[in-house]
Amino acid sequence: MMHRPTVPTLAVVALAVTACAAGDTGRTPEQAEGLAIRMAQVDAVNRLTEMVLAVELPSGDTVRKALGPGSRNEIALRVFLRSARVVGPARVYSDGVAEVDVQAPADVVVAKVADLCGRAAGEVPLESLRLRPIDGNLSASGRGRVPKGVSEEVAGRIASAPPDELPEMFPAGWNRVTAAGRVLAARAARVAAYEGMSARLRGILLGRTETVADLVEGSAAAEAAFNAYVRSLPVAGPPRLMPDGIAEVEVATPVARLIAVLKSIRRIRRPGPRLTEEGIDRLSVRIKSERIAVTGRGMPPPEAIRPSATPTVAGGEALPDWATDVLEAAGTADLSPDVPDARQNRLLAARSAKVRALAALERQVDGIALDEGTTVRERAAKDPVFRRDLETFLDSARTARSRSLRDGRAWEVVLRLSLLRLYEFSRRGG
Repeated sequence: MMHRPTVPTLAVVALAVTACAAGDTGRTPEQAEGLAIRMAQVDAVNRLTEMVLAVELPSGDTVRKALGPGSRNEIALRVFLRSARVVGPARVYSDGVAEVDVQAPADVVVAKVADLCGRAAGEVPLESLRLRPIDGNLSASGRGRVPKGVSEEVAGRIASAPPDELPEMFPAGWNRVTAAGRVLAARAARVAAYEGMSARLRGILLGRTETVADLVEGSAAAEAAFNAYVRSLPVAGPPRLMPDGIAEVEVATPVARLIAVLKSIRRIRRPGPRLTEEGIDRLSVRIKSERIAVTGRGMPPPEAIRPSATPTVAGGEALPDWATDVLEAAGTADLSPDVPDARQNRLLAARSAKVRALAALERQVDGIALDEGTTVRERAAKDPVFRRDLETFLDSARTARSRSLRDGRAWEVVLRLSLLRLYEFSRRGG
């Protein structure tokens, strides 16, 4: 089996990022592979998000409709699902395509969705998902290639981002958004940032129980001075257009300036003895930071997003019948009477069953007839690049079902494999 790097090995992108010329010229194979893996990670997270948004609630609404398309609740769910964990190694093919799998604990996702929708967890039926939870996790697979025209600056951001975080990768995620849509998303993010900053500052304690809100509210002059201060805060850099379609804007204030403004407002307001200048001065100790920053987020309105184009394969020629098939294969294994720990016994049986299912799946794939009547097995025997791609492809088989059989004495695993990717890389050199 060929070595396929995991997403955490994206440090290879950083090794020679300074060698990247403008555009794609001069990029090493390792850098290109790293960028393709990141694009696949983005695609996997976006697919998982769309899967959750499509869940139908008992009311008949989808999660997307219940949250409100483009609403702050939808944005909160999207940001939450950025934390979906990359599992297993990335799969990289000779045609430059990378595939990545991500997963998130199903119960945690359900709790988040229920909270954002204002519903009980039992009202979020996972059985309506296209991919049901396996081993307690929701999973999705994504694929990607090196995006065209990636600049040195973008490549540097990707390389420096923590492996489990989605970096800004513009234009990834924004290809279908109009220029006006990008402006509207950034504007919504900026509004959210100022609103968030106002709420954050109002909640700061100035005394034992007194807050900035106690100092500001109830006086028109104090409110006006506070609001003018918040609106005067500069945006920290240009909007970040994130690959999940969310624009981010950061607003920040130095704590020293905040203290000076609050003292000024206190002189306008003339509050009681509990809100003292000494209490305001202690903010620098209480906050334990030289600045306060708030990130606002916004999305483009639905009408600013162009419909996705119908995907084509290999120039758009007609696919052979087998290329659209999805194969399934089952494997079973008995639990061992010699393993006393029940959980360990089930785990070992499930692994054995999966190995057998994969072997059965491989036999099905081997017999597929490619162009000019050559079977997959025959092509793999004489084409080492195709053989490595085939090994990578078989690794992409997903668990469709994993369950106990025969009153708990055996375990069954069913694997599923879409053949479109096989068709695509079989066309190499064809």
